[in-house]
Amino acid sequence: MSGDINDNNPKVHIPVVVGNYFPFRLVLRENDTWHPTLDEINYKNYDYVKLTRLSTFIDVGISPLSLGISFSGSLILPAIPEYRDRELALNKFNETLGFFLLGGVYCEAIQPTDISSGKLFQDGYLKLGNGGSGYYAELNRAFQTKHVGHHDVIKLLNPLTIQASELEKAYQLGKGYFAKIGSLSPALLLNGTSNYVRNQWGESLIFLWTSIEQVINIIWVKEIAKENSEENVIEGRRTFLKDFRTWTTSTKIELLFQKDFITILDYQLLNKARKLRNDFVHNGRKLSQEQVKNALIALFRLISLTISSYEDATLLDETLETIYKNEREELFPKDNIINGVTHWLSIPPIPGDPSWGDKSYEIIEELVLKPLIRD
Repeated sequence: MSGDINDNNPKVHIPVVVGNYFPFRLVLRENDTWHPTLDEINYKNYDYVKLTRLSTFIDVGISPLSLGISFSGSLILPAIPEYRDRELALNKFNETLGFFLLGGVYCEAIQPTDISSGKLFQDGYLKLGNGGSGYYAELNRAFQTKHVGHHDVIKLLNPLTIQASELEKAYQLGKGYFAKIGSLSPALLLNGTSNYVRNQWGESLIFLWTSIEQVINIIWVKEIAKENSEENVIEGRRTFLKDFRTWTTSTKIELLFQKDFITILDYQLLNKARKLRNDFVHNGRKLSQEQVKNALIALFRLISLTISSYEDATLLDETLETIYKNEREELFPKDNIINGVTHWLSIPPIPGDPSWGDKSYEIIEELVLKPLIRD
């Protein structure tokens, strides 16, 4: 993070700001392994110290300082005055995760409650402090202290893993993509996709559509309202093309289509998303997954076109697929198959369960359910 500490005393530490997010993923160095047994997990004899160790540093534009990433995936910023502000730290964390996402590593946005204070010791070990009351902050704190319940500790048995080098490569790739998009906010994009997989359709639509408008405006300024083009040196024309009252988003979409910067499919998807957003904002229209998915596809095709010089609208299809794979399950699945479960604990029975038996229990007559008779 910084080379300012010269004392060899391992107790010397610097204050840091820590962000935790979904999915929980271990970040391994080249020779790292993580293979605790089921008994080690159940009896909490796993290597908790390794979970607190740093795995890598990434240059996120705050030189001479860096962003650290721990073995357990925690993101770590130096507690300089700028990042002692929770909102500013949140923006930096989510910018980083947005780069990861577009670089091919699935991440969801950090929430303000999942940001904590912490101490980074000189030898590269992290101790989480206070401030983070969210689930992922509490989960990482529980892993570190071994004060973790049975329901959560099993996450350490076969967790997702990624090599630190792969994560660094994804960051650079995503950063390069965003550099080609200009002013599109990585945090804005990340919040759009994160709300989508969480089935928060309204929030997702607002973030996705705002990102779409940003990309459309980037293309407009770059390709239509060109600063140095011959036709735009005509007096007043450049100002006219930048007049948002005249050139609305719908008008820009139409002209970009006519000039072959977007395909007919993109034209249709963008207009569907635009109308959906307008209906939602003005009429509170109920949204569906399929409707918001149109906006998600439209945005990623638009980004793909922009970073490929308008040649390939499918460039980020693999990233889209990872987003689809992380969509939350339906409230009532169509079948009773539980996928991905390899270990389980017994659940204490309640009255009504077959395993309750004939034991007595309290019955309040006015709360007993009674059948309804239909006419």
